[in-house]
Amino acid sequence: MKISKTFLMAGTVLSALALSACEDEKVVQAPAEPVPTQPAPAPPEKPAVETAKEGIDKLRDAANQALKDVQPAIDDARKAAEQALKDAQPAIDEAWDAAGKLGASIGEIVSQAQDDLKRATEALEQRIKEAQGGTAASVGDPTAVLSPTDTLRADTRAAARAGAAGVGPAYVGVWVGKAEECGRVDQQPLEMFAVITPTTIRRYESVCNMPETQLADGTATVAAECVVEGEVEARQVKLSLPSPDRLTLSAAEGPGVDLVRCHLPE
Repeated sequence: MKISKTFLMAGTVLSALALSACEDEKVVQAPAEPVPTQPAPAPPEKPAVETAKEGIDKLRDAANQALKDVQPAIDDARKAAEQALKDAQPAIDEAWDAAGKLGASIGEIVSQAQDDLKRATEALEQRIKEAQGGTAASVGDPTAVLSPTDTLRADTRAAARAGAAGVGPAYVGVWVGKAEECGRVDQQPLEMFAVITPTTIRRYESVCNMPETQLADGTATVAAECVVEGEVEARQVKLSLPSPDRLTLSAAEGPGVDLVRCHLPE
């Protein structure tokens, strides 16, 4: 009986040991569970200032490249503008001078024109005296006679005397549209007339200053500065004499008007 218990206990112990050995074998044979991998750390973000700088640098590079691409066109445009300004400079200077003169009052402009006309007349009178002692012979159409000398303006008297005496360019004189109208000069309103000294032209609506100019082949073209109804205008005036007593007065281009020379009464 004791032997049976002893065998029973030994069997129990052996069974327990066998079971334990099996469990250990399972532990050894079971594959190891994978260790979860950690994600790689993200690179540190760039500071906002550095990112902005990179963007600005890219924009600057793009702008520089664009400027480089269009530079030839810019240079051409600048050259064209400079040439246009150079070509227009005479007109700009003329406009500037005119603007300065127009800044004066009408009274000042008219007064200046009168002074210029007076000086031109005095200078012409002096030339006549030096040439012929103040006397002049009558010339031209005998019906083209001016009013008595003491009723004429000073420039009219001087221009008529100078024309008769051959003092100054051939255009100097008193001129009207028809011979019978000579008696109306300085007496009544007359649209078709011109009193011309070497450096002035007085007409119905204007007084002009001009440089004294000798005729070439019977023609002279002068750059005149005219006062017209209180305003200053630059004009190109052409004077043509087909004969000593005939004058065609016109702009630089155009048919102009035909005039006849007047002379002083004897």
